[in-house]
Amino acid sequence: MKEMWNRADQITTAGYNVTELIYRDSKSPLAAIEKNLKTALFIFPFVVVLFAGQFLSNSHQSPTRMLLFAILFIEFLFSLLNYGLVKKMQQPGGNIRENLLTRVSLLQKLCGMYVYVQLGLYALMAVLLEISMYFQWDSNFNGWAKINPGIRIGVYIVFLVVQLLIKKASQKKLYGRYLDQLNNLALQLE
Repeated sequence: MKEMWNRADQITTAGYNVTELIYRDSKSPLAAIEKNLKTALFIFPFVVVLFAGQFLSNSHQSPTRMLLFAILFIEFLFSLLNYGLVKKMQQPGGNIRENLLTRVSLLQKLCGMYVYVQLGLYALMAVLLEISMYFQWDSNFNGWAKINPGIRIGVYIVFLVVQLLIKKASQKKLYGRYLDQLNNLALQLE
């Protein structure tokens, strides 16, 4: 009986330590994810200022420039959505383990979806670039239009593959390992 009592105390203490590690420790995986998302949120206002200068100085707006801004804005929205989810994770309620596992899973899905949404938008940008060259909407790409279409398509494919690899690696570095740590810690909760 005494042994069972001691084990019960250890499990409760271990659960408490895990909870403290998840929610209160400044070096926790949740704190690291929050820090990375805050950084992404603070970068976007500078992007807006850069693009505002371009938009205000030119009367004719390039469709590719507008799409690039839209891509960056969608990236900001994903960061904002993920940041809101992390803030909800920091306020435990109900069944802590289930809520944490559910939200970590949702955050993992959003991070994975982000990579493919970005890839789709970059592919759309390549299509829009080809259309704008065909209809001569943007004189900035006249030199690019003179290059063989097969080479251009090859460059687009290489660009998209490189973007996919870079985005996946950066998502894994910025969020993936911390999400894996959170999953492991959540599974240790009772």
